[in-house]
Amino acid sequence: MRRRPWVLFVARRWFGSSDRTGPSLGPATAGIAVGVAALLCVIGVMNGFQMGYIDAVLDLDSYHIRLPSGDAEAVLAALPDAEAAVPFVDLRTLAANRRGKAAALRIKVLPDDALERDRSLAARMELRSGEYGGGVVVGSVLARQLDLRVGDTLSVLDVKADELDGISTAMVDLTVSGVYHCGYFDYDAALVFLPESAAGELGRGEARVVGVKLRDRYGDEHAMAALAAAGLEGAESWRVYNRAFFGALRMEKSVMLLLVGLIFIVVGVNIFHSMRKAVYGRVEDIATMKALGAGSSSVRRVFMLDGAAAGAGGAIIGLVVGLLVVTNVNGVFGAIEAAVAAVYGALGGRGPGFEFFSPELFYIGDVPVRLSFPETLFIASAGALAAVAAAWAASSRVSRIMPSEVLRDE
Repeated sequence: MRRRPWVLFVARRWFGSSDRTGPSLGPATAGIAVGVAALLCVIGVMNGFQMGYIDAVLDLDSYHIRLPSGDAEAVLAALPDAEAAVPFVDLRTLAANRRGKAAALRIKVLPDDALERDRSLAARMELRSGEYGGGVVVGSVLARQLDLRVGDTLSVLDVKADELDGISTAMVDLTVSGVYHCGYFDYDAALVFLPESAAGELGRGEARVVGVKLRDRYGDEHAMAALAAAGLEGAESWRVYNRAFFGALRMEKSVMLLLVGLIFIVVGVNIFHSMRKAVYGRVEDIATMKALGAGSSSVRRVFMLDGAAAGAGGAIIGLVVGLLVVTNVNGVFGAIEAAVAAVYGALGGRGPGFEFFSPELFYIGDVPVRLSFPETLFIASAGALAAVAAAWAASSRVSRIMPSEVLRDE
């Protein structure tokens, strides 16, 4: 009989359970499937939240490239791949409503046609009421905190410094022309947009910065080199400007990936001990096959095939289940909430239903999900390779089994 058929035959027979070798590799396959599915769900949801925050930061505040000075038209001429170039002034101050309730905020003074220049800003801003133009546009959280509506007056502290007159302060009244909601709490609570025509003396004398949006934000290095070649120095990339924030997100993701990846280590150890027990339980069978001419590598290949089958099967099952769950995660949460509400109502409970993300506690509506192909491939491959590595380590004793020592008492 040729080598490949008998190796496959024996591997198929030994994959299941027996009285001598204990349980089959089915539980290990299930463990890998659970690990792959769980890791896909965790990474998908985490990516959704992180990329949502990053998109909000870049669209509303950071831009892809910042220039400390320069003309927007010159920037667009130097960067054919630029999507928008908007000059702005960034101010930090205090604001109060008519009843004296105050809040710290940032004012971004933009051109009157900023939304026409920067389409991504207009899309991200999501005006809930009013419009951009004629007054200040405040975030939904700030509007709720200060009880502001379109047409109300917001008083802003204006601080000026002069060599002769010293420091002077004044309260400037601004009319609320719109309320926006971007879904990022820090911005909805503390960032407002003000057209230059309504700014008055606010921002006069402050340094103007040109914010540049690129069609591909990862082409920032090439864009900065093009700006430098055009004589526009001092450009700063979004990676540098938001280094601390993005570094914290990257560290959070890495730690979570490491912690959830411990599932594969546990499953790998489980497969190692299961196969090690299988090797010890089948010593006589292995010795008989060796006595009939089978080599150590061929016998070891039997256990490697079992490990590969457990790993590949678990990875495929986990991949399918994980993708189904993570792409329908909001539907899954809704089904669980409905089931809990039904049970709660059947038991006579009253009051509001159960919610995973109650608006009273969380500043989110739907759970965002984003998965990339490289990460999905890495997770599935890691699950499969964990089983193969465990099988390789457990089957190392096969080469030390000698037929003469095992069969001499038979």
